[in-house]
Amino acid sequence: MSRKIGRNDPCPCGSGKKYKHCCLNKETGSIGSIWEVLHSPAPHVSVFAILRFMQHNLEDPGTDAQLKECLRKCWTLGKLEQMETSDIVTRLDAMNLGFEIERFKEDAKRHISAIRLAEGYYIASSHADADSDDFILLATIVLWKRLIPERFNIEMIDDAIQEGYKYIQQNNYKDALERWGRAWTIIMSIVPSYITSVEEADEYLPEPLTQSIHNWSQSFEMQLANGGRDDISFYYQRIRYCREFCAIFPDTRESILQNMYRAEAEAYAALGYIETADNLFAELVERYPDNVWGYIGWGDMYRHYARDTNDPSGYERAEELYRLGLARCGTEADTIQDRLEWLDEGRSAT
Repeated sequence: MSRKIGRNDPCPCGSGKKYKHCCLNKETGSIGSIWEVLHSPAPHVSVFAILRFMQHNLEDPGTDAQLKECLRKCWTLGKLEQMETSDIVTRLDAMNLGFEIERFKEDAKRHISAIRLAEGYYIASSHADADSDDFILLATIVLWKRLIPERFNIEMIDDAIQEGYKYIQQNNYKDALERWGRAWTIIMSIVPSYITSVEEADEYLPEPLTQSIHNWSQSFEMQLANGGRDDISFYYQRIRYCREFCAIFPDTRESILQNMYRAEAEAYAALGYIETADNLFAELVERYPDNVWGYIGWGDMYRHYARDTNDPSGYERAEELYRLGLARCGTEADTIQDRLEWLDEGRSAT
């Protein structure tokens, strides 16, 4: 009779991995543990995405009943967050991990990720089962936030970004942009100065975020513009953010830098600092003469200026800039044509 394969035994497929990290779930057809997904040979899935998927499906009334029942049996972030700190520590003690709060705080100083810190405890516990693996991971995330909240980690970035997205869906820009401002502060404190592009910043993080810094950073700039329509303080924040981004990540893909420079100029224009904005747009098109959106943004400033002040010279300047962009770049002709039609409408209304 063949011996039953233990979870921590070498996998019989010959991969060299432990059975629980390789073929166990292929045979059982279960949803598996967080750690098993993380260490599977399949393409890497962000732990953050797994955690949020589990929590979302537990809370979503439309989730398949069988899946929800499976998830209820698992450790989730929501379950750990409802536990008292003393109860979490007691359970860790029972796993014979040698867990001590002061040691935990010291170990955290060598990490920027609670997930990676958890791996140290996980590796030390070679006989832990999947249930314990997941508890250790989630406990580390929760305890870090409770015991050393002043020490930033990438889990805090992910939380702040995702909370911001939820508030934006509710059109609550004040709370959304407050969260995103915190995310940006943490990113600046964690990413070292030798990282000079946003693409490198994403690669530097030991665990990919639910939403990459590359994608989120552009959303942040655009949502600051939306928030500024109700609260002009967000226009000032947009200026500061765009300057910081370009200074910290000067080797980022050129198209993103162009958008950041244009956004800064647009924010000054929205605040009524037309001369400053004019100078910034002039610098932008001189630096990137082939970027048609520099000319469009510059023309838009004068079109809005003419509309708001009833100064027809603004329409003339806007048309000059739109046509200059069309002549130099030869792109976005339809967009510029729409702008020219709006100019005619504006002129006829004055």
